[in-house]
Amino acid sequence: MNTRLDDHVILRQYHLQPSHIVNDGKVKKIYTNEGIFVLKEIKSQKSLQAVEQAYRFYGPHIVPIYAARNGAPFVAEAGRYYYLMPWISGEEKREENRFLSFFRDLAWLHRQTLQEVPINQEEVKKYYEAQKQEWEKQRSFLQAYAEQCEKEWYMSPFQLHFCTYFRETMQAYWFAETQLETWYERIKEQKKWRISFIHGKPALSHYIPNHHQEKRYFLSWERARWASPLADVWLSLQDYVRIAPPMDESWIQGFSEYEGQLMIQEEERAFFMSHAAPPSHFYRLISRYGEQKQKKSEYDSVVQLHREYWRMKQIEYIMMRLVQINEKKGEEQTLNPLEPESDRQQDEDRQ
Repeated sequence: MNTRLDDHVILRQYHLQPSHIVNDGKVKKIYTNEGIFVLKEIKSQKSLQAVEQAYRFYGPHIVPIYAARNGAPFVAEAGRYYYLMPWISGEEKREENRFLSFFRDLAWLHRQTLQEVPINQEEVKKYYEAQKQEWEKQRSFLQAYAEQCEKEWYMSPFQLHFCTYFRETMQAYWFAETQLETWYERIKEQKKWRISFIHGKPALSHYIPNHHQEKRYFLSWERARWASPLADVWLSLQDYVRIAPPMDESWIQGFSEYEGQLMIQEEERAFFMSHAAPPSHFYRLISRYGEQKQKKSEYDSVVQLHREYWRMKQIEYIMMRLVQINEKKGEEQTLNPLEPESDRQQDEDRQ
């Protein structure tokens, strides 16, 4: 239990008298005679504007915000902002097809604000060249460090495992570069690029299916912004591999569900894969160790290296499966060129 005077000052603006307040991650869980609530702090003006925009675009599909007694959705206290929401039981987060539901609703949200914007070809070229230079820098460092390790009379356990993984690491960079090349060649022919108002931190922990009301809610919109819809998909993949589940088809099936609701253009697919594939986390770990900035023990360093390696392998598996699925679709369309496509853009009734 952790209750502060400021919490009570803020809650009085909602006419609430808490019986007790508990820290629950980055929010405070408020127990009162009128029910259980969640109080969340917004630490920047940018985050406040992101939340305001999200409610303007997606209000019915976000956990509702309670207005303070002055009618405002946010309360200011000591230079910071707060908002109050109802508490929805964590039990409602569990469902068998949670990835299917999550991606279906994420695609639905993206479609509500989907729009095309003009492309600045000069900016595209700058991004392409900068990305290639960054990967070349990372590869050069890893190549030089591998050569340094091989000159050691006795490699450390960390160095030995790194050299074992070196070839696979280079292959991941190669795949990312081929996808970047594909994107660049296709985007040079385009004049527009699709964007949506994305969540910015999509994860199952920020998604609550409320089966009692037949609604699904997304939480934590502080990082929402305008970007490619697949930026949210990429971020969800990063979260998925971070929690290190066993390799399975759940995320892949979710991606297919997303694509069934929002058709993905080939240049978007290539751009997504070029962002997902490069093992930058792996590079940063090696860099810290190689430059003797790693303060962890050798054992802890090796454990972290294993974790980053399996993270890379999970992404590799997912990328290869997505390539296979896309190639199979292409073959089926070649065999059945006259088969009408189903209308996959119909809005679902979420009310």
